[in-house]
Amino acid sequence: MAEETNSNIHLHVRSNLDGQRSHGRQQEKCKICGTLCANIKAYIKHCLIHKNEHNVRFPCAQPGCLKTCATYKGLLTHMSRKHECNHSKPGQSRDKPYIDASISIKCSLLFCQSECADIQELLAHLRNHIVDGMSVLCPFSNCEKKFNNKKSFSSHLSRYQRDYTAYSVKPALIVQGDQLTPNVHVGFSEVDSDLTEESHNESEDFQDDNDSGDNIAEYTRNIALFLLKLLAKYLVPESTIQTIVEEMYGLYKLSRECAAKHVQKTLQDANILNEELTKDILDGVAELGCSLAPLEDSSKFVSPQCGVLRSTFLRKNYFKRTFSYVAPIEINLGRDSSGKSYFFHYVPILETLKVICQDKSVQKHFVSTRLENGLGDISDGQIYQQCAFFKENPEALQIILYQDSFEIVNPLGSARTKHKILAVYYTLGNIDVRFRSQVDQMQLVLLCKEKTVKQFGQEALFSKLVGDLKKLEQEGISVNGNLLKGSLLAILGDNLGAHFIGGFCESFNAENYCRFCLRTKTQIREEPPYVEGEYRSPESYDRSVRIAQETQATSHAGVKFDSSFNSLSYFHVASPGLPPCLAHDLFEGVLDYDLAMFLQYFVDSRWFTFDLLNDELKRFPFSTSDSKDVMHSVRKGEKIGGQAVENWYFLRFFPMIVFSFVSDPENPVWELMLKLKSIVEIVVSPMIDHSELAYLKVLVEEYLEDRRRLFPDKRLRPKHHFLSHYPWLILKFGPLTRVWTLRFESKHVFFKRCVRYSSNFKNVTATLTERHQLMQAYFCDGQLFPDSVKADRGTEFDPSLYATNIQRAVHSRPILQQNCEASDEVTVFGTRYRKGMYVVVKHAKSWTFACILLVLVSGETVNFVARQCQYTYHIKYGLYEVYSDSNSNVVCIEFKGLADYFPLTAYRIRGSEMITLKNKPMCQK
Repeated sequence: MAEETNSNIHLHVRSNLDGQRSHGRQQEKCKICGTLCANIKAYIKHCLIHKNEHNVRFPCAQPGCLKTCATYKGLLTHMSRKHECNHSKPGQSRDKPYIDASISIKCSLLFCQSECADIQELLAHLRNHIVDGMSVLCPFSNCEKKFNNKKSFSSHLSRYQRDYTAYSVKPALIVQGDQLTPNVHVGFSEVDSDLTEESHNESEDFQDDNDSGDNIAEYTRNIALFLLKLLAKYLVPESTIQTIVEEMYGLYKLSRECAAKHVQKTLQDANILNEELTKDILDGVAELGCSLAPLEDSSKFVSPQCGVLRSTFLRKNYFKRTFSYVAPIEINLGRDSSGKSYFFHYVPILETLKVICQDKSVQKHFVSTRLENGLGDISDGQIYQQCAFFKENPEALQIILYQDSFEIVNPLGSARTKHKILAVYYTLGNIDVRFRSQVDQMQLVLLCKEKTVKQFGQEALFSKLVGDLKKLEQEGISVNGNLLKGSLLAILGDNLGAHFIGGFCESFNAENYCRFCLRTKTQIREEPPYVEGEYRSPESYDRSVRIAQETQATSHAGVKFDSSFNSLSYFHVASPGLPPCLAHDLFEGVLDYDLAMFLQYFVDSRWFTFDLLNDELKRFPFSTSDSKDVMHSVRKGEKIGGQAVENWYFLRFFPMIVFSFVSDPENPVWELMLKLKSIVEIVVSPMIDHSELAYLKVLVEEYLEDRRRLFPDKRLRPKHHFLSHYPWLILKFGPLTRVWTLRFESKHVFFKRCVRYSSNFKNVTATLTERHQLMQAYFCDGQLFPDSVKADRGTEFDPSLYATNIQRAVHSRPILQQNCEASDEVTVFGTRYRKGMYVVVKHAKSWTFACILLVLVSGETVNFVARQCQYTYHIKYGLYEVYSDSNSNVVCIEFKGLADYFPLTAYRIRGSEMITLKNKPMCQK
């Protein structure tokens, strides 16, 4: 009887597993690489090979589940908690423990008459009782614990009832239990063996047979990816990596010996005394670690992968051969009188373009649409719209170059100019602007020591790059069988770098120091700010170059020589082609000096002292998202001394910080400061309506005129003049935050860290370019861009658990009724949104604020359940007071329906909730 029952149970287990595998065929394909897997367990194991890839998230394979996990460990945890029947860890089964079909188990609660077909169904049923607020007893024998908390119940089952059998259930709960036999263990050994056997047979339908050579190659590739990750991403020194490789091989040899003894003993215990079989098994296992084998052990292996990772030289060769590595080229410039050779390192731009255009995550975020009623990106500006090349080739690649010089040593030390490096990077204007700011996607073009540039000049440095850009314009590149052309759209940089690239005078003391207009220094100083001069054009620029050459003058009208980039067919530096950087001009220029001037005035007027202001700065309760960008103290002097973003945020929060100290809100200097705040809010907006440009022009002119009148002893600086061009420049280039240099400057950090960790200054440009290209090879092996939505702390959304107003808000969105997660926070395009933050939402023909109550995520669709607020704008302080009550309207807003993407925090000022804008929102009509 026992044998018959055991057989019934075994058959039932197999039938359910077969059903599970049949059901799993819908999710058999790996969403990362497309590999077909036999079942969910095989998929989980397969995901291990993606563990070290860049920006990879692991999708759940369970049908109907849209969860993606940031790490492999997170996937294991999710499968264990949410889909217990589909995954088993080594040594512990999580397969569903079925019992005989004729057996059912009843609920332990007396008033409930439910009967469950198996133990797993019973446990799920009891969890529902706990959610409903009831207490339940543990259903297993010899346990009388009572639970009223779902997590405690699950924890108890996981810790103390993991290895339950069909007979473990209390006899009183079993219906038709006469067929049960004690000690019939269901699930673990039999289910695993069945699954292994069935998976082996079934895998023929799903995967090509991989021979041992393919397995060894895949194993080697994963080890290489891990070592490349250490080298390129974490900048671990090569000497340390060599030590890691040697220790890994030592541990491998030790484990191989232990495995050999275990295999031999197992075969002997099974009365299998075939020495040839034993040798084949041991040799097959031994080959897996051959890639790390030192030279003296190479004779022990037959695989072609033997020793390919054993040394720095061989590892780099493997990296370059296996991954998408674009090799830098050393270009010799010549020798000096002493015979010393000078050179720089160039990364072929056509080759890097091919690599990034083949990346699926890049293709996914290529954009071809433009804002209809405003300016949202550089492609909305006149420079792009009026370019003949992009009119003829609307899908062409939009090359945006950036150049800058940086120190790789202490900028205050004695070697501060010896190793200063000029770097050129690029990005593509075709990429969604929300991903274009990510440092990982910025590609290196060249590195050269700055003193070499000064000695050999611009033409020698950029001739190879310009030649490749001409090929891109005329011939294009082939990507996956498609021909892609492209052209240079703009060259970014600070003022010094832009003037060097453009052939302009590089000093603000020059008579014509502006690269945008032809007004002289004297005219700018004496004439009113609203007087506009003639803007530069390619024709006026070429005329100045010709006059300077004919007269052999050092410059004419601020132009010293013809830029190398003007030889391109569709680009000219005076079109304009060198956009401003508002971080250098506005934040580190106008704000740095003018805020210091305003503070000194307020201190002299006895509103507060510098010590009191700094105390208020320290006490102010900045939110987590705001605190990282504010300065900690303000110093007395000509400048406030903060970095670009710190100066910006100081102006933004200044009315809040000194709210209680403002004795006269109608003071003209206070109003001047608020006018500057309004200018900044428009200039930094990611989307700008055309009508705002006229208003911005008036604001800037009024600000410059009032500043000159209120502070006649303080001259306007050249960067004040650049500010007067901003309305015109926004029309040309779109929002200036799309062409500022802050994110590109973050790229310097990688090279500085490389030098600091390697402590090698010999042929430093070669070292840095090679290391950078290895890093890009690692990035491109996975995904260059991360997923747009990250919500790792969500729970399944059940509308019935929430208040009536929230249920009404989500009722109109059927997609939110299933396969949706609820969370208190989510990260969308790198910006984190949390419960309690405020978002700007469209309201009628304008906008209003809404406080986030709940975040709902379904795949890549994000919705905010938020309470709409009323607000009052306090014009004398530049702040918005928000207020709402329990009767305020609760709405469900999709992310793309926001009027502005940046979340805001409300601060309590004198009993009121106040918000200060980061930028002025724009609502498309």
